[in-house]
Amino acid sequence: MAATAPPGASGTDRPSRHTQRYDRQLRLWSHSGQAALEDAHVLVIGASPLAGQVLKNLVLPGLGSFTVCDDAIVSEQDAQHDFFVDASHVGTPYAEALAHGLAELNPATTATACTRAPDELLRKHPALFLECSLIVCVRQTRRTALRIAELAWQASPPIPLVCVRSSGFQGVLHIALGELGIIETHPETLVDLRLTRPFPALQAHARAYVVDASDSYAMSHVPFVVLLLQALEAWQAEHDGNLPPPTSRRAFADFVRARGPSGTDNENIDEAIAALAQHVWRPIQSPPVPTGVTALFDDAQCRHLSAHSPPFWLLVAALRRFVQRHGVLPLASSLPDMKATSKDYVALQHVYAAQARTDLDSFLRDLDAVLADVGTSRENVALTDDSVRVFVKHAAFLQLMRGRGLAHQWQAPNIRALEAALSDPVNPVTAQYHLAFVAADRFMERHARCPGARDEDVEGDAHVLLEEAVAYAAEVALPLSSEHHERLSEACREMARGAGSDTPATAALLGGLVAQEIIKILTVQYLPLDNTCVYDGIVQALSTFRL
Repeated sequence: MAATAPPGASGTDRPSRHTQRYDRQLRLWSHSGQAALEDAHVLVIGASPLAGQVLKNLVLPGLGSFTVCDDAIVSEQDAQHDFFVDASHVGTPYAEALAHGLAELNPATTATACTRAPDELLRKHPALFLECSLIVCVRQTRRTALRIAELAWQASPPIPLVCVRSSGFQGVLHIALGELGIIETHPETLVDLRLTRPFPALQAHARAYVVDASDSYAMSHVPFVVLLLQALEAWQAEHDGNLPPPTSRRAFADFVRARGPSGTDNENIDEAIAALAQHVWRPIQSPPVPTGVTALFDDAQCRHLSAHSPPFWLLVAALRRFVQRHGVLPLASSLPDMKATSKDYVALQHVYAAQARTDLDSFLRDLDAVLADVGTSRENVALTDDSVRVFVKHAAFLQLMRGRGLAHQWQAPNIRALEAALSDPVNPVTAQYHLAFVAADRFMERHARCPGARDEDVEGDAHVLLEEAVAYAAEVALPLSSEHHERLSEACREMARGAGSDTPATAALLGGLVAQEIIKILTVQYLPLDNTCVYDGIVQALSTFRL
């Protein structure tokens, strides 16, 4: 299978200008993630300092294009608080001013503005909301956000939606994500040594490895993989073919140590003992295929495929066939550093690499069979050699996220999660601000203004907000203790004091947070938030929970 390397990635050619510009982030999400980001189009509903901070953190890494949609006009206050708007923009459309200022950050990003009101577009041009990769609602009313969220959720496939609001020193973020199959979850390590389920070539290599016991240098350079494989086989020979149980951890560690020479450099023995937890005890106590992966095999999306199925599910179906035939996942050829001679380390590396190539070839045959069954091919579904190789390498760490719609998060929230967040005995509690933001939405719907908009009304509005928050809690059957009520009362006072304003420090932090989650979704890497995050700048605390 031919490999396709990104430009300037050979290690001998001078890196391209593109690679030099995005070098740091390429180390985080590689060329595949960067390409996905550059192909994306983000629609931002609402022009504000917070919207500018979100987009800044998307434009600088190389977002392909974005559109800012709002009919607001830049005021003098906007020019004072928004880094991307100055006095010359006062009286001009805010969306155009923001798009112009952000476009200067990265000429590779296409910036456009729509100066029509979101509600007007919902009535006359709803298709606009379906022509993007992701939608961001910034400081939108609940009614507008819910209408946009419904359009996005009903699209095929659903369009991810991010809803973010701030008020003074507080902010809240909601993500409505239909389905996201994540291959590159970036676990701590991809190493799978297969010590408790060795393949034949590895067993043969360990059995054939013999050194002179009187040669202290040779004994101290036996790779710990070989040491453990030989120790496990010797243990099994003494225990009716059984692997050591977890209750025998100390006994087996002593067994391994006793097989090493005394009075010499035993660094490789120490490496073997240190590797027991990850490479012996954990595999012994775990199934050969992680339960999260086997759950994907049983998913309806995997069992009922078509030519239009997402590539993720076609790959999972091929993996299911592979596991049915082999009983294990394809081998990732990653090998950790260890004390060994260069010759012995390379020989061991070749054993793992050869098995990884064999497993990859076998997986490709299974994949082609799956694609033939549904009447398509790798070319038709854009499965490149590199994408298949990445999938096989990360097969043990696949994740599927199925989120909840925005309406469900607000109207039928997960009460247990919210109650637990309100009663966190360890971390600073911020979930009360979620209730306060909901109360602010209800206040605006009833009074057609933001709570605390007038200084003389702050105390009165805070009292009304508390009543709205308590009423909402009763509607969703959320019990409020006296401690919850006290926290909620303080949160409503802060909400009224904030008056829906974008404090620069809060906007900057939320902008970075929102952009980070958007990048995870667009690149389909790492695990995005599921689904709510609340920030309290007064105590400098964040909390996340799934409503």
